Amino acid sequence: MVILNVKLDNIYGFKNFEINFSYPKKIVNSLIPSEHLPGRPNFRYKKAVILMGANASGKTTLGKALYYIFELIRTRDIYGLWKSSPNKNKKATYMIDFVMDDGKLYRVKGFSESGQEQFTVYSAEIGKNDSYEKSVAMLQPVYPDNNLFRELKYRFAYPDISQNTGTEGMDENQLLKVLHAILGTLDPTLREITIARELKNSFIIRRKDEEIIIQDGKLLNRDALSSGTIEGIDIALFLADIMHRNGSFYYCDEHFSYIQSDIEKRIFGIMVDYLDDYDQLIFTTHNTDMLDLNLPKHSYAFLRKKRDENGEYQITPVYASEYLKRNTDSIRSAVENDIFASLPDDSLLDQLDREFSA
Repeated sequence: MVILNVKLDNIYGFKNFEINFSYPKKIVNSLIPSEHLPGRPNFRYKKAVILMGANASGKTTLGKALYYIFELIRTRDIYGLWKSSPNKNKKATYMIDFVMDDGKLYRVKGFSESGQEQFTVYSAEIGKNDSYEKSVAMLQPVYPDNNLFRELKYRFAYPDISQNTGTEGMDENQLLKVLHAILGTLDPTLREITIARELKNSFIIRRKDEEIIIQDGKLLNRDALSSGTIEGIDIALFLADIMHRNGSFYYCDEHFSYIQSDIEKRIFGIMVDYLDDYDQLIFTTHNTDMLDLNLPKHSYAFLRKKRDENGEYQITPVYASEYLKRNTDSIRSAVENDIFASLPDDSLLDQLDREFSA
């Protein structure tokens, strides 16, 4: 599944928010191949997006909003989206454009209000030479079968979304290899990992006389490992899922807080290498070393949160490719000079520093 465009209003902190994941111009010699639908070279989408921004700028809540919209579309579960609305007296509205592997563009547009939910589905066939923009112009309302969106595939890496972090359907031997590679890199003392024969969907990590058990993707004795290694288990599950299935949407939210920068860059690169047709990865991070990756500029987006003329905070996306047009333009330099206006406002710290110095 591939997302092309999202609009949110009165969902978490988003007001009249829109973010787009298409791009207009073909990139020559890109390190991310096939950033278009199979057999449709003009229907271009950003296959891997690094999403950055200050704390509380909306990176985590954007992922949660997408998760609950997908759950609503797939299962008709309205509760998650409804509870995300900060103003219960106002409609929570959304619109999402996406493509499944049936060669069609879908738009789902709806609202949630007072616990009630309604949405409309639009669809358009994507011709071999059609772009996203051309396909949008051909969208028509449809009345889909209740099972149309049951097969939506998505995975979100969040500490507080447990529904999406199990090991069901994964190949145990492949997952074992990924766990061994990730955990063995993060902690060389954890290189003996085996499949637990007595427990279903479980793995045993042996270190000297100690046994550490992972069951259904959950670490049973967390005190035995460091924070970085615990993160590594979630990362391994996420990576194994990318390697295992195709046609999925992935959202990895700052899962490398305790992990060395070079390792984060390396694992992100492996994730991108395994993205298949109809796959898409949104990767949020605070690690500025990720700005040095040799990726297309359209792969970088920034969320900024500023007060509007009414004194309310507004979240808006900024795309590096709209500011940096030349191949020699440096994304790191642009961020350090706050070209995207995405750095945190540290004026209060300046005031505190001045008072201390006085």
